[in-house]
Amino acid sequence: MAFGDVRAFPVPADLTASTPLASGGPLGEVHAGLGRLAVRLAPAAPHRIVARVRGEIDMDVAQDLREALVTALRASSTGLDLDLGAVTFCDCAGLNVLIDLRASAADADKSLVLTALSGPVGRLLRITGTDGDFTVAGGPEA
Repeated sequence: MAFGDVRAFPVPADLTASTPLASGGPLGEVHAGLGRLAVRLAPAAPHRIVARVRGEIDMDVAQDLREALVTALRASSTGLDLDLGAVTFCDCAGLNVLIDLRASAADADKSLVLTALSGPVGRLLRITGTDGDFTVAGGPEA
């Protein structure tokens, strides 16, 4: 499913690990920071959820991003595939979200896979020495 093909609608407030994903439809879209960040959630491979993040990640949107991604992780059976290929800016607040999300996934015996990294995200991971702490599968990295 291409990024533009995901139909957007509000994420249910009561989305839990028991939420059925059999419908094949998207779970929803979250916007934060006056439209500077969008997260689209959709079912992925069996028992996984894909989250596609677009825009700027900074301290103003980090908490909204964290809530959306933790909700998606809880709703999955095996883990979260996180596409950061359309992130145009990411600071230490965004890095902290990723580190916390990785820890939450490990605590829940689930996996977090970064399926695409934008240049800004790839550079942040490299300069902070955290690039080896994440499973990265495909996508451009500058």
